[in-house]
Amino acid sequence: IDKCGFEVLLVSAPLAFLYCFATIAIFTQHTKNIRISATDNVSSPSRVEDCNSSSDTNESDEECQNNSPDTSKRNFTWLLLLSMCSTIYGAGYIISSVTLSMGTSVVNHLIFLFFESLGSTNTMCGVTVAVTVMFEIPIFQLAPKLLEMFGPEQLQEIACLAYITRVVGYTFIPPNRMWMVLFLEPLHGVTYACAKTSRVEFAARLAPKGYESSSQGILSSLTGIGAFIGLFLGGWIEDTLGAKVMYRGFATVVLVGLVVLLIAGQLHRKSMESNHEEKKPLVFLDRSTKRNYSSVISTGGST
Repeated sequence: IDKCGFEVLLVSAPLAFLYCFATIAIFTQHTKNIRISATDNVSSPSRVEDCNSSSDTNESDEECQNNSPDTSKRNFTWLLLLSMCSTIYGAGYIISSVTLSMGTSVVNHLIFLFFESLGSTNTMCGVTVAVTVMFEIPIFQLAPKLLEMFGPEQLQEIACLAYITRVVGYTFIPPNRMWMVLFLEPLHGVTYACAKTSRVEFAARLAPKGYESSSQGILSSLTGIGAFIGLFLGGWIEDTLGAKVMYRGFATVVLVGLVVLLIAGQLHRKSMESNHEEKKPLVFLDRSTKRNYSSVISTGGST
């Protein structure tokens, strides 16, 4: 862009579209093959025959209906949202996700304006993006092991801490010292990869079997609302009070969400201890009860 101008997008954008289209097509075909293979291995002909020829008609009909994929319910989206907020910890996690989405939205869409004020060129802006991606890819590759080691709760906490450190660090960079930003950019990869991995697993744990995508959609909608609010407030604050105040302010917002998450976790533990209840695996897992994510992925199962 520095050498050729924005006209280069006339070539790069169509190529990027074709690449994304081909990647999605290959991925969906691969996923379809895995699901067909898993269905063939799991389905039992005798089980289908039992559903059709059981002597106890009422019991057979009820059991077969419960195992049928056509067991849709009215207002299921609303019920699923309520189930995600049904515990203190679930509500605290969603609040933390929304506040983090508010913070990341201003970084993703407004950070280059701040970089320009520091004397950055378009080339340097591109380098910063490359650095963030270099750290995202390994974390996504190690996602199953990270989930097994830490769980979605601690990954969300790591994402929040990385974001706070990064944006506060931005505000202390002096003008014409743009190279110092490169030391902070890896934290964006940590924030993005850990947050995305955590949200996907958190939503999947709460969802009934077969409705994992619906749960993902609901959580994405909530974080999307947070991003909208963050951009709206962030643009106004930057115009009124300046970029440094804006980034420090959103660091405080994310910190509040992190504190809510930590408090919710403590209250959740005390509640379970006082009621002598076992920890529910869909909401809060200890290491002894966490799933073996590596084996699930290797067998083609859903996360």
